[in-house]
Amino acid sequence: MFRPTAPNWRLNDSLLSDPLVAEEGQQVLADFFEENATGEVASPLVWEAHKCVIRGYFIRKGAELAKSRSAAMRDLQHQITQISSDHKREGNPETMAHLTELRRSLTALMNTTYHRSYLRSKALFHLHGDKSGRLLARMIAKKRSATYIAKLRDSQNVTQRLPAKLLQITRDYYAALYDLQGDICPQDVARKRADFMAYLTKYSTKRISSQTSELLDRPLTAEELALALKTSKTGKSPGPDGLPVRYYKIYTAILSPHLLTAYNDLAEGQPLPTQTLCANITILPKEGKDTDLCSSYRPISLLNCDLKLFAKILAERLKPFLPALVHADQVGFVPGREARDNTMRTLQLMHHARRSSQALALLSTDAEKAFDRVDWDFISLSLIRIGLGPHLRAWIGALYGDATARVCVNGVFTAPFPIRNGTRQGCPLSLLLFVLTLEPFLEAIRLNSNITGVQVGPQHHKVAAYADDLLFFITRPEVSLPAIMVAFKDYGRLSNLKINYLKSHILNVSVPDPRAQALKPYFAFTWAADKIKYLGIWLSSQGSHLFRDNFPPLLTLLQRDLANWNYPHISWLGRIAVIKMNVQPRLLYLLQTIPIDLPRAFLASIRSLVATYIWRGKRPRTSYQILTRSRAARCLALPNFSLYHRACHLQRVVEWSREGSVKLWRAVEQELVGRPMTVLPWLPLKEGRKLANSSPYVGATYGIWRRIAIKFNLTSFPSPMTPVIHNEDYLPGLDPHSVRRLIPTPTPRILHFFNASETPIPDRHNARQTCFIPSLISLRPHTALP
Repeated sequence: MFRPTAPNWRLNDSLLSDPLVAEEGQQVLADFFEENATGEVASPLVWEAHKCVIRGYFIRKGAELAKSRSAAMRDLQHQITQISSDHKREGNPETMAHLTELRRSLTALMNTTYHRSYLRSKALFHLHGDKSGRLLARMIAKKRSATYIAKLRDSQNVTQRLPAKLLQITRDYYAALYDLQGDICPQDVARKRADFMAYLTKYSTKRISSQTSELLDRPLTAEELALALKTSKTGKSPGPDGLPVRYYKIYTAILSPHLLTAYNDLAEGQPLPTQTLCANITILPKEGKDTDLCSSYRPISLLNCDLKLFAKILAERLKPFLPALVHADQVGFVPGREARDNTMRTLQLMHHARRSSQALALLSTDAEKAFDRVDWDFISLSLIRIGLGPHLRAWIGALYGDATARVCVNGVFTAPFPIRNGTRQGCPLSLLLFVLTLEPFLEAIRLNSNITGVQVGPQHHKVAAYADDLLFFITRPEVSLPAIMVAFKDYGRLSNLKINYLKSHILNVSVPDPRAQALKPYFAFTWAADKIKYLGIWLSSQGSHLFRDNFPPLLTLLQRDLANWNYPHISWLGRIAVIKMNVQPRLLYLLQTIPIDLPRAFLASIRSLVATYIWRGKRPRTSYQILTRSRAARCLALPNFSLYHRACHLQRVVEWSREGSVKLWRAVEQELVGRPMTVLPWLPLKEGRKLANSSPYVGATYGIWRRIAIKFNLTSFPSPMTPVIHNEDYLPGLDPHSVRRLIPTPTPRILHFFNASETPIPDRHNARQTCFIPSLISLRPHTALP
């Protein structure tokens, strides 16, 4: 049987649960740091050395415990054999009691021995089988069989099946992927950095202030480390050093000061040891890809937990300032933004193009290994350009020093190889760095006058981005497509971004067929027949097909999955957990990203499917309404998808009502409606319907809002929130500027005129009561129910 050449040690978590072992380990750590943390040796090196000491201690204690446990078991078995023989001869009750006690002791000892085997096999069904957790998720996903690699094709396109060949093919592929630059002379390096700076000077236009830079450069604190530890999940696979997060949580009092010292010293230029930067890469197959090719797998880096804590602290520092550095076109991994911002914006732009007879085409691009190809020098200069201070840049640079990795193939590791480009997927900081390095390219698209998008009001919409998933809105494809290809070429030459044109798709939304047919021979993109997939949803050239292309296929997929998961060993509670853990997120994503009013028949089908699975196709013993009650009501909180559907639309109403929102989809909807979105939910029914019908998505949300507001008594109609401007029920001569002078708020409403805690509006401005009261009477038409 083929075995790895290097051992992959991992700390036995059960040792940390032993009070005596844990206490002695704390003393070992205290003695080590007292003897070595004297300042004579670099703190990062001292920190890495302590791992060797603590590993040796835990290996020794594990061997001692195993040896003593084995000896105790042999002794108990010998005693049981002897006493059992004595009891057979004598039949003494006292002998039987002693024999029972010995057997009980042996059982307890054997349970302790086999506990680690249970953990390794993920077979704790008696504890976790009915709960929403990792065990149940892996059981229904069949992850182990999906990740096994039976064969791969080498560079000569020859299929190989031997383990040694699989290792060599994988190592060669990733070693080349993570060293795209190869050997380069100093003159070429200088020339390339000059090209980087010229590009960034032109297109990297946003910077942080000097005060913010100083704030980001302050020394790392114990509070930040404690928060990173608290939010880190236990039970995750550790990196090559084998020390899990739980180790750092158990010994946080003694480890935290030395870990912070090592981190902060990196700001002065001290490097991290090579062992700290080593990573184990696990490769996962991409859905729908050819599993015989190495490029069809997604590499996930398992970093050492101390390195992940370091990166997590830096990421949490940088996140609050990311929205100011990244345009609203980018919604991936930016606080306050999410995928549905782009999908709702895209749907509205497609509707606007059809309604205004604009020739619109959508281009969805496919980037090859986008995260793994980013040039480190380009990252470094991008951080300088946006104004990050020297300490933060030194900390980030330390994460990408002499990094190495080895790939795990079917449980066997390849030989290590160096990493010289890419942001490692699995590092908490990598996503933020990728977003920052992509922003100059998107700015180049926005500033390029040859690339024309959809003009809605004052805003020109050209591109939407979620990490490397890019979607372009093109209204002059004859001019825009060549300009986009040139922009990709310029950016790819600098950052190593590579677009697979054959896997990039164009959807013709409203371009006349003769023009579209004339374009096809000149561009290598794949022209979709009637729909493309973007961020998990199907975008159709026909807006009426949106429901048909997304929701019925999901229902079919759920029917197939639930039929496959109809295992007899999953209990009633376990089946409810499956619905919460797997079905609910998939359906909720579509409900959030596609704002349409679903037919009642579809929601009834979902409900019937869920009930059939939970009750194994038999007659329900408890009503669906009782199962969907909350846990506070002593029920099981089974998802009520009809309420989730309404809640997703209510979420949009809440976002409509926020003053100063910068979400682009909201701005598009506001231009289509022709009124501020803050007033739409509170307008009289007749006027509100007329405005909402300007868009099918606004109309769907508005209709659901009116229905549930009355049904659940969320507000009265007319409401105190009724606006006094942008409202046809008020006098035509009502000047918004005059009203705003009386009421210093962007949207004056009725409630502002009747605030009991303040002086009445007429008295505050010395207005005559005889004039004010008739003005209120003139509002009488608004008091009628809609």
